[in-house]
Amino acid sequence: MRQLARTRPWMDLDRVGAFGHSGGGFATARAMLDFPEVYKAGVALSGSHDARYFNLGFVETYDGADNPEAWARASNVDLADRLAGKLLLIHGEMDDQVHPDHTLRLADRLISADKDFELLIVPGAEHTFIDCLAYVRKRCWDFLVRELLGTQPPAYRPPPSPSAPSCSASCSPERDATAAT
Repeated sequence: MRQLARTRPWMDLDRVGAFGHSGGGFATARAMLDFPEVYKAGVALSGSHDARYFNLGFVETYDGADNPEAWARASNVDLADRLAGKLLLIHGEMDDQVHPDHTLRLADRLISADKDFELLIVPGAEHTFIDCLAYVRKRCWDFLVRELLGTQPPAYRPPPSPSAPSCSASCSPERDATAAT
């Protein structure tokens, strides 16, 4: 990043963030844990934070069938005490690909290490947040704006993409208004 910044004066290395989903959620948290001096904020969605509890076939392919030390090295949970930046963890309650326990175990370890972080469990959402994508996207970008720019996000919101489905009943503000009447 320093090399890139030498030729791109608009880059601000004091405000570097990361954002990722699934394996990218793992990578976002891992980047923050391994390089706390670089990454100031990150959003990890549906992260597979501990391969020992995810897909052993994948782990065994790359780290050997009987190599618990290698599996442990691939655990964000075991490195939670390294967190220095601002982290938002997001996971769907009904995730059918990466069990929410991955994010909850990381959150538990962050709490044990007395680290500040934010956690959002999205009720009824599956792995890709398809029915709540607009809401989840807004929460992600608002977090990064607050933490990296130090300002409140604008009130203006672009309309959802025409190809994006509307929010499901579990993510719908209309549901809350209807329930109140």
